Amino acid sequence: MPQIHGLEFGGTSQSPELDDQGTLLLSVHASDRMETDSKAASAVYREDEEEFARDAEEFARGLDSLSLTRKTAAEKRAEIFKLVDTYYHYAANKVQALRKSQGQVSRSDLRRSYDASSQDSMDLDDPENWPQSPIAAQKLKSLELEAQTWDMLRRLLPLRYPNQKSIKPTRHDVSRFHSCSELWDDFLRSDLVAQERKAILECLQTSADESRTDIDELVRDYQQRAERGDIVVYGWLHTRHHIKIQKNVNGWSGALDPNTSDVRQILQNGSTPLVTQLDPDVVTRQDRKLQPQDEYFERAIWLGCYELLRRGRSSAEIRDWCVERTEVWRAVSMSAMPLSEEESEGRFTCDPLSMLLWRRTCFALARQGGTDDFERAVYGLLSGDVPSVEKICEDWDDFVYAHYNALLRTQFDAYLIKRSPPDATATITQAFPSFNAVHFHGDAASVGERLVRSLETNAKTSAEAKTPMKTLQAAIISNSLDQYTYDLGLALGKSANKYDTSALIPNFIDPSNGDFDETKFADLNDHNSLRILVHVYLILSSLDELQGDMHLELSERVKAQQNVVSAYVSTLRLMGLTDLMPLYCHQMQGDRSLFTLSRNVTGVVEDNEREILLRLMEKLGMDIGEFIKFQPRSLLQQYPDTEERSPPFGRFTVLSNDQPSLKYGRPLKPDFLGDPPEKLDPIDEHLIQSLEWFLLVDGLWDEVFYFGTAIYKRFLKQFNLYAARALSERVRCAEIFKRKAGIVYSDDSDISWFDEVRASAAAGSLEDHGIGEEEVAKAQNYFEMECLIRAIDSMETIASSESIAQDPIEKVGREFWTNIGREVKAIKGYMRPILNNWLMESIEEDEDFTFLRDAYLPEMIIGYVSVLHFTGMALTRDNLLECMELSTVIARKDADVAAVIMKAGRMKELFEGFANCSKALAISSSDKKTSATINSKRMMREHGWTRDLWNVKK
Repeated sequence: MPQIHGLEFGGTSQSPELDDQGTLLLSVHASDRMETDSKAASAVYREDEEEFARDAEEFARGLDSLSLTRKTAAEKRAEIFKLVDTYYHYAANKVQALRKSQGQVSRSDLRRSYDASSQDSMDLDDPENWPQSPIAAQKLKSLELEAQTWDMLRRLLPLRYPNQKSIKPTRHDVSRFHSCSELWDDFLRSDLVAQERKAILECLQTSADESRTDIDELVRDYQQRAERGDIVVYGWLHTRHHIKIQKNVNGWSGALDPNTSDVRQILQNGSTPLVTQLDPDVVTRQDRKLQPQDEYFERAIWLGCYELLRRGRSSAEIRDWCVERTEVWRAVSMSAMPLSEEESEGRFTCDPLSMLLWRRTCFALARQGGTDDFERAVYGLLSGDVPSVEKICEDWDDFVYAHYNALLRTQFDAYLIKRSPPDATATITQAFPSFNAVHFHGDAASVGERLVRSLETNAKTSAEAKTPMKTLQAAIISNSLDQYTYDLGLALGKSANKYDTSALIPNFIDPSNGDFDETKFADLNDHNSLRILVHVYLILSSLDELQGDMHLELSERVKAQQNVVSAYVSTLRLMGLTDLMPLYCHQMQGDRSLFTLSRNVTGVVEDNEREILLRLMEKLGMDIGEFIKFQPRSLLQQYPDTEERSPPFGRFTVLSNDQPSLKYGRPLKPDFLGDPPEKLDPIDEHLIQSLEWFLLVDGLWDEVFYFGTAIYKRFLKQFNLYAARALSERVRCAEIFKRKAGIVYSDDSDISWFDEVRASAAAGSLEDHGIGEEEVAKAQNYFEMECLIRAIDSMETIASSESIAQDPIEKVGREFWTNIGREVKAIKGYMRPILNNWLMESIEEDEDFTFLRDAYLPEMIIGYVSVLHFTGMALTRDNLLECMELSTVIARKDADVAAVIMKAGRMKELFEGFANCSKALAISSSDKKTSATINSKRMMREHGWTRDLWNVKK
């Protein structure tokens, strides 16, 4: 049983069948391909549906935990941050599980397992060599993006929504003897922007380390081209070997002078001279080349160094990687400030002036030195340069990393200059230039927004930057989530209203948002993205509320933003997760909460499931009574009865155009209601369902009959009799009395129960049930219209039976006539209220009641005469006697129906019906099918009837 606050989500809702959205291609025999594809596709969608259900329930459970207890603002804020962290770990665990299921492991897992197993033992089972299908790869990529998104939020939200906005004081004494490590800590404490940029870098480092190809695998191609097998040590083997050979052949010793003619002539690398020495900067110093194999080896080394920095590896790991290749000098050159993702590795003990000089030296190497783009990119990262790093950037993450790395290093550089002696810093800054990323980007307040926008036009990143998840991450980075959720709401509204108008997800048009591109946002079919987006929006809304930034009024902007909640609630409905819907509707403001929930519960038809939803709503603090009243009220307002009314007379017919006969009277039209629809019109169905909800709660007596009467009027005015009949069957007046007042009658087809209730209420004997004359009066019109539709239903049954009885081919038995007898008894009861001031006594004067009296009374009364005539001849003459009694009822001075029949101009028809009935009674000497029962005899005594009066004797 799904519950909230102690009750568990999920469990009872069944997922509806979904249309296939695609196919899965498998390698099978041609004869089996179509069948196999269909089964495989169905299995994939079932698996996706089940996975979505698990994710949705887990996220809902976390969101619900925020409202378990009353807490202070600080405690609530901490709970929200904890929830974001929970979502991140949930997504990250899914990534790990999927990798393992696909025969992969994360790069961090590989590093942890490296010491426990030799590299040789992994050669045959290298995870990178395992095949991966495109579908599996895409699924893994989606999960990685989700984990990265939650990682960004868990790092940035505590910085943007702090408990206190004050910054810890920093040191103000100027001294070059403070280590850079101490100054780095002071710098971060004093600058929130720097903290955010560092958090973004750490997030990008973590995701790169987890998702990118292992570095050893990445450099393997270059390693193979270096023609040195698995040897990664000893540096430039081929160049050293070539120089050594030439030394031996030519008898040279010591360091070779590249300017001598014989050395220049002999040491050639194609058309380019070969280096003569083997120190690290010899290539740039001599402007000479290495052997081609060693150039590949060099590129492999620098590619590895770049990846180590890009992935935020610690100084120790960078050192170990370089030492393994006997290239420790490279680790030293990167050790000053690698910006490791591990906080403990951020300790750099050099003095500020050395740091300033080191950064500028790296910048010079990035712009003017190096033999390879990867080498220049390494020094570009270390110096905070952008152009040298962008050359090797491959995706959106790389570009963002390059820019934010440059911004953070530039900020720290400026901070060191402020904290160092002016004369010393002036010497360094004037003599050695550096890249100023802050100046390069301009206005600091909009750096993030302009950066992510530029990536949408960059040829390398344009396609990726316009994907839904990167668009979301761009908004997170640029701190523009409020605008993002607004644009998302516009996009969802436009999509939902593309082919038809959607009331649940309305279309909001913003003329000022001219450059709006809805293709960048998740669409309504992207259920997993909607799950992420709705929780991001709700978390941001909760934090804004704690900060006092919540919109007090339900503006058009907020309405557009809440489209994502409405879209997700609809997704839950489609997936059969209806028990989760109240939690999300509760987060919406104003009537939108009730509207969204009421429109999405139409598929919940079982009382036990509805009761579960009501309990969930109650525990969430929602007003159940308001929700139940809101359903019919909003439906009637949204779908008003705007049909122009033609004159009521003649719109409803039950009589055939055939000539009357003495035996059967004026025949009724068989099946005069027409063919029943396969299902009701959705609006009609929803209106009836809205009344069914009233039966599940106590109270709301006035409201159930007010809205019930309005719905009956709507159906009857539209002559929508099948809908009216469905209402009479599903929300019976007697059932309302039973559920809400505890008044039970075993057979509500005997309408005398209502007369008994009215009499008891007048006598005051139902006060314990909360029922008085006023309560009965509110129910009367509803009861009277129910009697009409049930009388029509019985009349149609009798009309169809009459047609069968007159068919000579049909053979009917005793059961047939017994059923007709039951219907006749029923219609006699239902007609009693119709013949006695039907819809003339109401709480308020209503013109619609006059219309209904004119539309239905003449035809019903004349049709009732035909029913009595037919059954009088076919069953018992008592029905003919009742027809004669009916004429006296109509003829009474206080009768109300005669005026309606006169108004309709049908009194002649009625008299002809009575005349035919009297003739039939005159020639009918005995009962045809049944003998007079005890009840029949008693009725004759009470009315003073006698059959002998109508016997004609020769």
